[in-house]
Amino acid sequence: MWERRNQYLAINPLAYEARATRSSRIDIAQVPLQPWARALTNYRQRLTLATEPYSRCKPAGGPRQMMSPYGLEIVDLPDLKQAFIFNISDAMSYRVIYMDGRGHPTKIEPSYFGHSIGHWDGDTLVVDTIGYNESFWMNRDGMPHTEQLHTIERISRPNFDTLDYTVTIDDPGAYTAPWTSGYTLAWQSGSGLFEYMCQENNLSPESMEGEHLISPIAP
Repeated sequence: MWERRNQYLAINPLAYEARATRSSRIDIAQVPLQPWARALTNYRQRLTLATEPYSRCKPAGGPRQMMSPYGLEIVDLPDLKQAFIFNISDAMSYRVIYMDGRGHPTKIEPSYFGHSIGHWDGDTLVVDTIGYNESFWMNRDGMPHTEQLHTIERISRPNFDTLDYTVTIDDPGAYTAPWTSGYTLAWQSGSGLFEYMCQENNLSPESMEGEHLISPIAP
């Protein structure tokens, strides 16, 4: 099982958890946010977790899936020509990566994880994904995305205990140019996936109540 170390996609001095973002690989000033997207990012941070879909048990796609708490597993099944990423948190969801050489379909119904196709570049798994919906935050930093989001993820294992995760984000709906960041995941020896039903034992009650919540209804 793999679990993200204390890294975020971008250093953000305006984040409600600004100290936690300091180990990020880039500064938010380097992220080519469109003006509306930067304003929305700052607004989300001012409200802390009040508008956070993740704490309401919604799946999170793109780089957010790889930073989910409690760990994840990546399973490659060569006979099926598919790879899977299994998450513990939230909806206990999984993502399919097609490894059979297919392309993306011409028509895609937007979804939380989109449509992923992958291939091996030496020892690096490269995953190309489109078809995301806008119902999730792609990272805890609160930077927005649109249905034009296209991600290229590169996952490598520089040593036994470490995964390096790099993602290039291309979304002309929210950014003026593609940009790249990532983080590191650590191997959790002796650990494994466990049942975590978000609606039954949500560990973030502070994000489910309070005067700044957009909706008074909690799942």
